[in-house]
Amino acid sequence: MKVYTKTKEKKNRKSLLALIIGFVLIAIAIIITLCVTLSGPSQDVGGNVIPPNNEQTEQYVMPLSEYTMGQDFSDKLVYNQTLKQWRTHNGVDFIAEKGTPVMAILGGTVKSIENTTLEGTVITIEQSDGIITIYKSLSADVNVEEGATVKAGDVIGSVDVTMATEKKEGAHLHLEMKKDGAYLSPLDYLPDGSDK
Repeated sequence: MKVYTKTKEKKNRKSLLALIIGFVLIAIAIIITLCVTLSGPSQDVGGNVIPPNNEQTEQYVMPLSEYTMGQDFSDKLVYNQTLKQWRTHNGVDFIAEKGTPVMAILGGTVKSIENTTLEGTVITIEQSDGIITIYKSLSADVNVEEGATVKAGDVIGSVDVTMATEKKEGAHLHLEMKKDGAYLSPLDYLPDGSDK
């Protein structure tokens, strides 16, 4: 016959208590991990970042329906054929026929429309997601005015050969994106960056 003493009973209780505390800590760690993982930004099938609250109603669209990909975004030095010098390429070039309609890639507000010698007609839109989108090398005849609200897919202008710094590219859209002053690669946001 076994005789249990109070010390053996205390040891068993302490072991049981330690085991319970261990399981509780593991459960808390799993819950925290799931909360952090599930609360981050998610990706939809097209690669567009969707806010955690899933309230985005508009999706990014391509700026042109027909194009050939030209020079890609590069924060490293690339050779510019027109200027015959090495420089960064802060946007993406979509080569298309002169007059091809250019569409807003996401809804927002037209902040400015400028005609410059070096960049041609430039439309700047502050998008609904806070990113600034800059459309360069457009025809002087634009379809929007400053302060106008646009939706994704709205035609804002047309392709031309007005960007003197990229004249050798021919007719094309030069598209730039900025957030907090830093340039972003448009292809990280657009649904399809292949030739069409």
